Amino acid sequence: MVKRIWVWILVAVVVTASATSAIWWIIVGFKPTGVGYVAVMELSGVISYEESPIALTGAPLTPEKVEKMVEEVRGDPSAKAVVLLIDSPGGSAAASEEIYQTLKRLAGEKPTVSYIAEYGASGGYYIALAGEEIVASPSSLTGSIGAVSVSVNIAELAERLGLEAETFKSGRLKDVGSIWRRMTPEEKELMQRLVDDVAEIFEERVREERGDKIRDWDDVLTARPYLGIEAAEIGLVDRVGGLEDAIARARELAGLPSTAPYRRIKPRAPSLLELLFGGAGGGGGRMKLSYEVLLMWPPPAPIEPYEILGSSPRRG
Repeated sequence: MVKRIWVWILVAVVVTASATSAIWWIIVGFKPTGVGYVAVMELSGVISYEESPIALTGAPLTPEKVEKMVEEVRGDPSAKAVVLLIDSPGGSAAASEEIYQTLKRLAGEKPTVSYIAEYGASGGYYIALAGEEIVASPSSLTGSIGAVSVSVNIAELAERLGLEAETFKSGRLKDVGSIWRRMTPEEKELMQRLVDDVAEIFEERVREERGDKIRDWDDVLTARPYLGIEAAEIGLVDRVGGLEDAIARARELAGLPSTAPYRRIKPRAPSLLELLFGGAGGGGGRMKLSYEVLLMWPPPAPIEPYEILGSSPRRG
């Protein structure tokens, strides 16, 4: 009698586990086949750190979010290949490098293909370099191999309004980029040198990953953006196509059958507490003043002077 009870308990456990597993796979839109699947990592938004002023939306693409997605994929032996689904205009140079290194480590473990959907420009292209191959939508915007920094000053406006700022500094270049005065020639030279140095690192990454595939370096280094179809012609991407093409290529690289499924991996959604108290990151609204050197195209629009001064523009 006792033995029969234990048999029924075991059957109940197996049935419950199977039902739970089936429900889970229905929820995530993925059915296991036993041969493995392609993990499609969704990498969208402005690239930044959590509290960066260039987080133009409430959901920036941060190194922390990418690291968590990578851990999820790396820890799943059924994830045999990866597609990096990229839709980003770029952003922080430092964050782009950190995300690139994280994705590069993953690509060293699992076959990885980058797919540029709408935007894969500047920092967005930077992180796409982690893939063994890059596929781009024909009408996507990509490239823009370069760096930019935007500086705003309201010296003339402040003078008209009778506003004056006193700055106390330990060195003549300590307040470089101050909104309260124009830059000196020395400061402009310094800022240009910083931008050039960051752009040089970007160029080195492109040379490392694309090598002889680039057909016209002079044109590429003008930092211009390209349509996906143009990017394929000049060698920035390997081919044009859709997401299904990128997934199919990832299957090939991993030796998976053409029927192998794929599963989308998304950043963790912010909790209710994070939404209520702002812990989910993001700048919320338009960019506030920042003098970061950016890998971004198009460059962010600086805040208007009336926003700086806390007043509203006159109408009429």
